Amino acid sequence: NVGTSSRTPFKHWLFNAHLGQMIGATSTGKTPTNRAVKVFDLCAGDGLDTYGECSSSPSIIRKHMTSEIRGGYLESRVSHLYEREAAAFNSLLEKHGDCPQMNLHHQDSREIDLSGLVSERDSSFVYADPNNIDQLPITQKMVNDLTPLTLYLMTLGCNVAGLKRLSVEARLRWFQMIEMLTETVRGHHDVQLIWLNRDSSQWAYLACVPKKWSDATMQKSLIAGQKMWKDGVQGLTIKRDGMAAFKAIIRQLFLTKEENQKQ
Repeated sequence: NVGTSSRTPFKHWLFNAHLGQMIGATSTGKTPTNRAVKVFDLCAGDGLDTYGECSSSPSIIRKHMTSEIRGGYLESRVSHLYEREAAAFNSLLEKHGDCPQMNLHHQDSREIDLSGLVSERDSSFVYADPNNIDQLPITQKMVNDLTPLTLYLMTLGCNVAGLKRLSVEARLRWFQMIEMLTETVRGHHDVQLIWLNRDSSQWAYLACVPKKWSDATMQKSLIAGQKMWKDGVQGLTIKRDGMAAFKAIIRQLFLTKEENQKQ
């Protein structure tokens, strides 16, 4: 179970840190965004806090939807959480159905039309943490619908039994998703890749952040990862380290040594 893996606390730290920074910056009125925050959790799960308070993505979202923000610039904070499994959705509904800023959808997020939910200048954030390759929620249409001001955080390779035990064909779907997301990186954005050292399941995270935040955000993530994962974490970014270095690490994460040598 991905949600109860020992890797999970760092994942939730990343989500909390990235979402909090975006909302905090938006609240100052000094970003290119308007006064609306939109958050999308594409694989919300059951909403249970296995590791204590705020240890699930819905609870992290709820915190940021309802926390007091000074200044009065923000006019609205709205989130949309998607869960397709009935039992998990019922649990999610029981735990968070009372929060008016959280719209809970019993739906496969691959079916949603983001273009009808986000305007061009909304401060928007997309979070995707699928349990397995068959729940991969990113489609080409969704990528096309991401506005110029959308940030995201995606879990990559979340197969706790060992990613490379999957067939090459299955792993190619991860490559395809990563290619869709990184084919065009906007000039004001950077894309970060952060991976766990010596992790048998090869967990990694892909994040889109404002370019001017990238170095500081990465440094904070590496420090947190050192404390939260037994062997620490590493990271690179497309703008700082180049696409060739980025693709080399992706191949290392998703292919066996023998497969990588054939590339």
